[in-house]
Amino acid sequence: MATDADGSDRAERSAGGGDEREVLGSGASSAEGAPHPSAARVVTLFEDRAEVVRAARVEVAAGAQWIAIGGVSVFVDERTVQARVAGAGADGAGADGQGAGADGQGAVRVTAARVRWRAHREAALGREAIDALEREQREASRRAGAAERARDRASRREAHLDQLVAKWAHAMSEAPKDAGEPARLASWRAGVEALHAALTEALGASADARAARAHAEDDARRAAARLREGSIEQPRYEAVIEVEVHAPAPQPIEIELTYRVACAIWRPEHLARLSAHAAAGAGGPEAQGAGGSVELTTWAAAWQATGEAWENVTARFSTARPSRSAEAPLLADDVLRVRRRAEVDRRRVVVEARDQAIAMAGLGRGARAVDEMPGVDDGGEPLIFEAAEPVTLPSDGRPTRIEIARRSIPAELALVLYPEAHPAAHLRATVTLDGGGAGGRPRPLLAGPVKVARGGSLIGRARLDFVGAGEPFELGFGVDDAVRVRRTVDEEQETSAITGSRKIRRRVKLSVSNLSSSVKRVLVTERIPVSEVADVEVALGEASGWTLDEDEKDGFLRGRIELPPKGLRTMSFSYELRAASSVVLPF
Repeated sequence: MATDADGSDRAERSAGGGDEREVLGSGASSAEGAPHPSAARVVTLFEDRAEVVRAARVEVAAGAQWIAIGGVSVFVDERTVQARVAGAGADGAGADGQGAGADGQGAVRVTAARVRWRAHREAALGREAIDALEREQREASRRAGAAERARDRASRREAHLDQLVAKWAHAMSEAPKDAGEPARLASWRAGVEALHAALTEALGASADARAARAHAEDDARRAAARLREGSIEQPRYEAVIEVEVHAPAPQPIEIELTYRVACAIWRPEHLARLSAHAAAGAGGPEAQGAGGSVELTTWAAAWQATGEAWENVTARFSTARPSRSAEAPLLADDVLRVRRRAEVDRRRVVVEARDQAIAMAGLGRGARAVDEMPGVDDGGEPLIFEAAEPVTLPSDGRPTRIEIARRSIPAELALVLYPEAHPAAHLRATVTLDGGGAGGRPRPLLAGPVKVARGGSLIGRARLDFVGAGEPFELGFGVDDAVRVRRTVDEEQETSAITGSRKIRRRVKLSVSNLSSSVKRVLVTERIPVSEVADVEVALGEASGWTLDEDEKDGFLRGRIELPPKGLRTMSFSYELRAASSVVLPF
């Protein structure tokens, strides 16, 4: 909590039950009344937090006073709060800042800033929703009372008709003298039928009234249950920033706050789109080394659940990590221990085979902005990207994508084939990142997911590592189904009867076919084993049409082949492994 110059301000806050208590020293008072509204203007998102600049327009009186500013998240970091008076001539910042008022009536000084967290209890539903539920409950109770009265009237009429039917039956039992006359019988029959019809009607009305009462009582119970749930009070937390301002005269001023808040992050995301004409011509005779262009678009995927309203703000995205420690770690001793080799280890050498990933950063050509890549994905220098126009970031925890960079870069296209890994050819673009920054300043590509597209068609997703300015990198743009390969391996083993040494000869044969009606030029990449043990030798045999990389320690063979329409070409190479008798091979 920020304090005044003599350190006399102290505040004690309690969130329990919505009570708040504040103890103030001499010369300090708490801001009274509702907090002044404010609006966020600039938001800078970091890896795991955000820095917000918001402003509030207030009317100040002469003298010293505390001003409460609302709209602040409860996750605000009080240690980062800075306040100043914005406007011409304002040069102060933080609790010691000062500046001129917006209308120039005199110097307005900001001497302290602090955060106060408040907690109060409020119903789960708003006042309007609670009023609607109360009206619904009253209406259901009224309908239940009306149905009960209708049922009571129907019951009394039913009892009255029962008495009339009983009297009619008693009268018929006396058998009057003229009972056999047709007119008399028709009259009695009509009377009893009328009684039975009225009784049936009364029974139906009574049943309808009971059903209406049951429905109304159910509606009343449901409305009462919703009203009870909506009326339950829950604690609500909010924060305000209080600023102590000294003004020589009453005047309107604008207070600008800068602070950092949690629950806001961003991550880079890319789209690499290969031009339609380049993708269409990639399989022709000019495919090997053919030129094209790749449009790289970078988005900032931003999330925020701070509870603040960031509407039409200037959004900036920084790769800096203010939460990381700036001190170098202490070094610890790395103790090595030596032991004698066992006798069994002296008699034999156990060899293991493994697949090793070869780092292709830089692709062996181009110029890097730095000699070595640090562990930070921004190349060791914090970068800031800014959106081209104001944006709105809702506080719903869902990602919002904002475009922060777009550039079109020439690319070298090729059809590449890795028969050992996949039987189909892939379209590869080799791109050298130029310095596409403002004023010619190099701007790297940050590591992140990348969507790849040909023209207007999205064809897949990939991963892009950090790429420095002037550094070439590769992007794959899907499979060319017209080029297929079949790979076979023949192996022969021979063991010397005298020395016990082993020889393994392998011959790899490739059958590459072109199923399309156009010429295809393909770059084929194969590999041979690389030995790290002096007792195991690997020798390349017949390899017509293949070129071994200058750096032979990786063991990559590369060959170029031109396929005619509907054509088939074969390629082959062989190599030999020689191992001493004391070597145990893994195959």
